[in-house]
Amino acid sequence: MLPTVRQLLADQFLAADPLVLSGRSSLDRAVRWVHSSEIFEISPLLSGGELLLTTGLGLAGVDAGTRRHYLREIADRGVAGVAIELGRTFDTVPPDMVAEASRAGLPLIALRRVVPFIELCRAANTEIVSREVGMLRVVDRLTRDLLAELVAGHGPAPMLSKIGAVTGCPVVLTAAGGALVAAHGVDDDRSAWAAVESAAASAPIVVREGHWGTLTAGPGSPLDPTTLAEVLTRAVAALGPSLAQSAAPTGRPRRAATRLLADLLADKQIRSADLRARLVAAGAGTAAGLRLVPVAIDAPDARIAVRLLDGAVKELSRPGLIGEVHATVYGVLTPDPAAVDPVAEIAGLLRKVCATNSIDGVTLVVGDPAESTAVSLSAALVATGPALRLAVRCRRDRSGRNGPVTTRREWAGDLLVEAMPAAERTRLVETTLAPLIAWDTAHHSELTHTLEVFLRHGASATSCATALHIGRQSLYQRLDRIKSLLGFDPATPELTATLLLALAAHRVHSTGSGE
Repeated sequence: MLPTVRQLLADQFLAADPLVLSGRSSLDRAVRWVHSSEIFEISPLLSGGELLLTTGLGLAGVDAGTRRHYLREIADRGVAGVAIELGRTFDTVPPDMVAEASRAGLPLIALRRVVPFIELCRAANTEIVSREVGMLRVVDRLTRDLLAELVAGHGPAPMLSKIGAVTGCPVVLTAAGGALVAAHGVDDDRSAWAAVESAAASAPIVVREGHWGTLTAGPGSPLDPTTLAEVLTRAVAALGPSLAQSAAPTGRPRRAATRLLADLLADKQIRSADLRARLVAAGAGTAAGLRLVPVAIDAPDARIAVRLLDGAVKELSRPGLIGEVHATVYGVLTPDPAAVDPVAEIAGLLRKVCATNSIDGVTLVVGDPAESTAVSLSAALVATGPALRLAVRCRRDRSGRNGPVTTRREWAGDLLVEAMPAAERTRLVETTLAPLIAWDTAHHSELTHTLEVFLRHGASATSCATALHIGRQSLYQRLDRIKSLLGFDPATPELTATLLLALAAHRVHSTGSGE
């Protein structure tokens, strides 16, 4: 902890007989350094926290307005205080300077006995350096302790205890969405939130380039703001990996998660209290009030799918459910509560995990968001099954979308078409796409597939050409042929929904499903 102006005046400056003229309420400001200067325009060279010593030589012969300006500029730099040695330039500190320092809340001190500034600076700065070195040792020891907790696999609670012992004030851990995760040095949740609202310092927690939450130091720390901020910065460096490491449960919690997923998929009735208890047993917390997103995965080996979901849970740094039910791996992930589109957030994360870990040969479907109730969660999980079946089939026959990760809402049209009577599907295809299908059959071309990619990319020629790995000129030739065969412009916005449904019906007819 850095010394304050009050402490230096009572110790290292005592021989100079200091007299405080203004800013008594600011005497507990921390002093980062003590130095002397007679330069009038010294303020640009100050960075804040200094105790400035001067004989006032640079103020000799200037008027009251100039002296006020001098102090005002210094105060604006955030210095800890100004000490003026009497006898060389001023017999007494001018009243205008005292008034200006009082207005700015700046400690202004008169040094009534001459002591060489070099002696005052040496004594004060030795004390400052000594304290800084001592605090560095404390912070380094805290870092080692936190790393030891991390290696031991402990969660945030024991870490907060060690952090609180150093900061000497309440410390609170909150998630990015505003949820209270853990706290130390408070009696209850209300006290924890009070500490957050009157925070002395805070530091963001970043986990794998994403904002996880915030570590907050409440009021009452004996540390100066700079040191307190340094302690929190060191602390979050260890907290981040700890939170990521503890996010994915294994062993008994994993087995409990599998049983819970099986019951939800079977649409069994589960009371709210029982659901909360089973979520806790499965390592997913209570999930109370949170939106949950189901995921279904088809993979050559269930372990590949589990590894993928484990990676997603760790990236999120939030609890999740993972289990294999009827040869399909299911997961329930907890997106950021502040996410506008939780489905898109989870889908994007899974694509990143697949790419990072070079995971191939899998098909994933991200379901619709659900409330943390058994009825809502069961419905969302069950709905992922048919969508996964469609996604697997379309990946195998190359008629579907690119990439292993899709969402159930992307398959909504296909699922609707599958439920249609066969005669209606056939009529839809024949009245909309028949000339195009006939041309593909006769010429072994892919105009039907081109049309679907074009529509799914918002009728953007650039995006479509990139997705098909062809030049734009080649695409324009295909689009001209499609327009000629169909007898209408497929880019007409009013026709997009009809064409996509017809293309889905053609897929169902071609694969023989839905009969």
